[in-house]
Amino acid sequence: MEREKKRRMVFGPIGGLCEACIMQPFDTIKVRRQSNQYIGLVPTIKQHGITNLYRGLTPFMGQMFVKYGLRFTTFELLRGKGSNYVQNFGAGMAAGTVESLFITPFELIKTNLQTRDSIADPITAIQRIKKQSGFKGLYRGWSSTCIRQSINQGSNFTIYMKLREKIIKPGEKPNIPMVMGAALISGSVGPLLNNPFDVVKTRYMNPGFDDKYTGIIDCCKKIVRKEGISNLYKGIGLRLFRVSAGQAITFSVIEQLSHYANQYKVLL
Repeated sequence: MEREKKRRMVFGPIGGLCEACIMQPFDTIKVRRQSNQYIGLVPTIKQHGITNLYRGLTPFMGQMFVKYGLRFTTFELLRGKGSNYVQNFGAGMAAGTVESLFITPFELIKTNLQTRDSIADPITAIQRIKKQSGFKGLYRGWSSTCIRQSINQGSNFTIYMKLREKIIKPGEKPNIPMVMGAALISGSVGPLLNNPFDVVKTRYMNPGFDDKYTGIIDCCKKIVRKEGISNLYKGIGLRLFRVSAGQAITFSVIEQLSHYANQYKVLL
């Protein structure tokens, strides 16, 4: 069991990189929809080329590698030897909180690149942010990111680890379709619960948005007042797909690599 935990801690970042490379276009579309800047898939490709959907991939890959390393390490260390709902949920929420402290700058840079064609690369984005707000500007939107991530991982780990007990037996080869199904279910709950925080995060981080927000509460109030409460769920379909499918990719990679490590006696 301890070896399984260590393998998840090691293979988690690899799964995160795979998820980033596959799911980046969907994340770009989601961010632009939430920012009222999406013109449609076909017009985007015609005007800018398909590579435009991969804007922000570099910070996204960095974010995913760091995020999944912190996520699985924190979760496995805090949940101890138990696997009940309370332990998994608490450890998952803590993991989401910890990772938010490190990924917010990556998330901010990615959002800048996805929504502003005038920002050519991550370095330019960092320089622009620091010029406008100083170093603390790199943590703009941290509170909404923290709430989003803690809810995501509390629900994600609680559900997946329970389902995993049913579908994966010790020493047996994982049934990847079953793993993907379990991850799709566990990855769907968070977005359904916390999409308003994701919309607020995107708007608050967006350097080109017309409104000047003094904080996430002010941002939320202005969205509701000017656009209606339904806009707090803008992009939920894409986000639901991106997050749940992303979890399916990540957990499939982790379980398959863990099986290979066990099969070939890799000492992890």
